[in-house]
Order: sequence, then C-alpha cells, then structure tokens
Amino acid sequence: RTGLRWTPRVLLILIPALALSWVGYRGYRYVHGSPRFRLASLTAVELVNLRYASPATLRECFAADTGRSVFGVPLEARRRALEEIPWIAKARVQRLVPNRLRIVVEERTPVAFLRQGNALMLVDAAGVLLERFEGASFTFPVLTGFAPGLTLEERRARVELYLEFLRDLDASGQAYSAEVSEVDLADLEDLRVTVTQKGQAVVLHFGRDRYREKYEAYRKHRPLWQKSGETVHVVDLRYRGQLVLNPDPAPLAGARFR
Repeated sequence: RTGLRWTPRVLLILIPALALSWVGYRGYRYVHGSPRFRLASLTAVELVNLRYASPATLRECFAADTGRSVFGVPLEARRRALEEIPWIAKARVQRLVPNRLRIVVEERTPVAFLRQGNALMLVDAAGVLLERFEGASFTFPVLTGFAPGLTLEERRARVELYLEFLRDLDASGQAYSAEVSEVDLADLEDLRVTVTQKGQAVVLHFGRDRYREKYEAYRKHRPLWQKSGETVHVVDLRYRGQLVLNPDPAPLAGARFR
C-alpha cells in the first residue's frame, strides 16, 4: 500500500525528467548534426584586432573543425593553440550562431630588432622572438649579443635591461634614444651602444648605470674632438669623470669631465 501511494509522486517526477532528457537529446542531435550549424570553411572564422600575425596561420588552427557544428568546436583547446603562435599574446574564441566563429586577439608589441647570425627578427618586452613580415614598418635599434641557446628568461632579462637603458636615456625628454642604432647585450655589466650622427658610427661603453648622465657628457665633449679633426670610433664612459677615446687598439686618450 505504501508503494502504491508513492507511485504517482514518482511518476510525476520521472515523466517530466524523461521528457526533458528527450528534448535535450533531440536538441543536442539537432545543433550537432544540422547543416545549418556547420562551419563550412575557414573563411567563416572572423579575425578581430589582427595587424601583424598571418591570418592563414590563425585560421589553420581550425582546419579540423571545417564541416563540424560550431557547437562541437572545443573553444578552450583552440584558444590554447592560438596562444602558441608567437605573435599572439592572448586570444578569445567565440561562437557566432548559426555557423561562424569569431577570434579576438591581443598581439605582442615588438620593442626592437634582434640579430642572430644573419637573421634579423623582432622581439617583444618578454623576450619572445617574432618573425618579420612584408608590409610592416618598424623603427627600432638592433639588439645583438643574444646567443642562439639563450632561454626565454635569459632573453627577457636582456630585453628588460635594454628597455631600462632607453627609459633612463630619454628621462629628460630629449629623445636621445633616436640616435641609438645598435645595443650589444652580450655583457650584461657593460652595455655597448652604437650611436650614429652625421653618418659616423661610434661605440659607447656604458657599464650598467647612469646612462643619461654619461651620454650627456659624451654629447658635451663630442664637438671638441670633431673640431680638432680627431677620428673617434670607441668611447669608454665607465670611468667617473673621464671619457676614454679609442681605448682599443689605439693608444688611450682621455677627456676629463665633471
């Protein structure tokens, strides 16, 4: 008798649950099987905020999804694949019903050129190497002194030192960094910087501190040896109160400064 009393209540719960399950199953079959929701081709993948990275490279991450319902695309896995592309810092993948995808990206920002052997690449503030491509124009110094075997963290440390140098150099608002053409970061305790003025390149040894102070001393005394006609290729600025001209291999010549 007790079982009979509970049977209507159980049926009142079970029948709607079964009905909802059936509707859910049919809905799942519909959105995953209907041609209306299929990603017809990679051109149905919309790219937003893309400037530098290759559209074909990004869309290739969805090659396995063509012909599949957009509801069957694993969004999180595709996001991770997109963020493995060097130019892409962050990505967000969205479904656009009925049959499109939208990719919103945040690209990396290059801060310098980087030379490794004969190759000239771009690098961002995190030390990530970026391929150059046609149609983009950048005006950066060239970084050298990066051995091919450096880890990402080692590259990042060198790029951070380079950015610290630029900030200090331009701290007075004089934009001295515009005269910098190359920064050698092989020795982290001695930044060697090539500056160019009137077609003449001079290598400056900065050490690891007081970059703007040293550069202003160099600029102050540069007209003196230019006026005298002396040819200067290297200036060592690491000694407080003194500029050493052409220290190697020519004989040392000193210019005092306060």
